[in-house]
Amino acid sequence: MLRQIVRSALATAFLACAALPASAQVFLGPTPYFSAADSPFPLGSGAFALETFEDHLLNTPGVSSPTGLVTSTMFSGTIIDSVDADDGVFADNACAGCDGYFGGGGAILEFHFDASLLGGLPTKAGLVWTDGGPSTVVVFEAFDGNGFSLGTISAANQGDPTYYGTAVDDVFYGVEYSGGISEIRISHAYGGIEIDHLQYELPCAAAAATSYCTSKTNSKGCAPKIGFDGCPSATSPTPCKITGAQFLNKKSGLLFYGHQANGAAFQGGHLCVKVPLVRAGVQNSGGSPTGSDCTGTYAYDLNARIQSGIDPTLVAGATLYMQWWSRDPNDAFLTSLSNGLSLTIGP
Repeated sequence: MLRQIVRSALATAFLACAALPASAQVFLGPTPYFSAADSPFPLGSGAFALETFEDHLLNTPGVSSPTGLVTSTMFSGTIIDSVDADDGVFADNACAGCDGYFGGGGAILEFHFDASLLGGLPTKAGLVWTDGGPSTVVVFEAFDGNGFSLGTISAANQGDPTYYGTAVDDVFYGVEYSGGISEIRISHAYGGIEIDHLQYELPCAAAAATSYCTSKTNSKGCAPKIGFDGCPSATSPTPCKITGAQFLNKKSGLLFYGHQANGAAFQGGHLCVKVPLVRAGVQNSGGSPTGSDCTGTYAYDLNARIQSGIDPTLVAGATLYMQWWSRDPNDAFLTSLSNGLSLTIGP
């Protein structure tokens, strides 16, 4: 019955597509959504991240939001509108103790995807609008890797008369774009806005990538960071580059890795990898040809090393812990250190 009510309520939904890039993109929804089973994406395949906010945090990998907050940090009780089945009870029109993500009146909720922490950009992403102003107009928009809009979809007359925990107006909005999605955002005409079940494809699902440990601030006040581009694989011909950014320009540096995480004090910062360590070849950070700044970068093709056979421990299923080290002549220890990155090698 609930599904029939929602489908009827969404009969007035309309599509409003802006001028679109040449590459194909497909917008999905708005469609009724009561549980993860209602997603058009295979959420149980292991290839997708699903942020339900049930741990009261936004902490799925490689995603951030410059707007909004976890709903329970501002509200409590039945005004929190989570996806209905998050408490394990389907179609009871409530979800006691559940959570979502909230933006204030007139807010636009944005979710940004970090290619350097995901190994690339997702090609599928979506979320569930769970509450807002009654009978409002909801607009969902997506952006490509260059920040250009992929277009919008919108629905009129969305939202029931109450702000308290109903599920009848919960609907999914999503997008598929083979060129990679850097951001999705959702807004509506008035009232506070709440969403749940943020979901997106993991470019490197088998990698189980984790950013951890703490960068050492360098003499220019920058915090160097480690990332990756491409998926670690024992067989793929496509490179997986372990990247370093925000280092001093024109400085020697290298990547090192091991098979256990660490966080011990080291050279004024933290050693994020437990010994024994394996060091890759020395590189120059490049960047600005004159002066001193934080334009230095590094890149190392991990797949080339894996597939060379030089290190027999680099096999499918092995987890690596990695960190960049670089020279910093104005540092007390003369060194600079990134944070840590862990990756699991895929087949």
